[in-house]
Amino acid sequence: MMFPLSPGDSTQDGRFRVRKRTAALVTVPLISLALTSACTSTIGGTAQPDPARVTVTPQASTDPCSLLTSDEAEELGLQVPGVPREAEPASRIPPSCNWSSTNPDSELDGSLQVFLSTDLNVREYYSSAPDGQEEFGGVTWDHYPSVIGDSMCDYAVTLAQLSFVTVSSQNFGDTTKACDTARAAAPLVAKHLPR
Repeated sequence: MMFPLSPGDSTQDGRFRVRKRTAALVTVPLISLALTSACTSTIGGTAQPDPARVTVTPQASTDPCSLLTSDEAEELGLQVPGVPREAEPASRIPPSCNWSSTNPDSELDGSLQVFLSTDLNVREYYSSAPDGQEEFGGVTWDHYPSVIGDSMCDYAVTLAQLSFVTVSSQNFGDTTKACDTARAAAPLVAKHLPR
């Protein structure tokens, strides 16, 4: 089959021109495919979320930091991520997670501590009986007086004979605000309590 030459073509054989066009039409997509393939790579493993952004609480977690998501902590005016602290069995202190206030003027005021015990009775942790109860997030929390005084505030919920969760906050500048952060955090923590 003969194709007419374009104006200005110097060759007299139309078949030569068609082969050049066909070769160009096939070569360009192949080069593009090769370049695109060279830019992709597969990385083994499983995608992991940023550990500083806890957004979903794992079920049956024993990590006190998982009882408050990063978004919830930020809502409360707390710095993320929370800082985990290991248990101190000799002192009967369960593992905890500490969140500092984002307010640069408050040292400890407005901060939050969450304790999660899985091997200690709440009565062994507190030296006194609760002096009241409040409901937060559909859960009844016991209020425990602090040995330090009114500047600290503790609410605890018993999960089992050897398991409890405590939310604790303080305000050394204004004792009337000592429970503010604990009260605001308790309904959020209640949503993530181990079942």
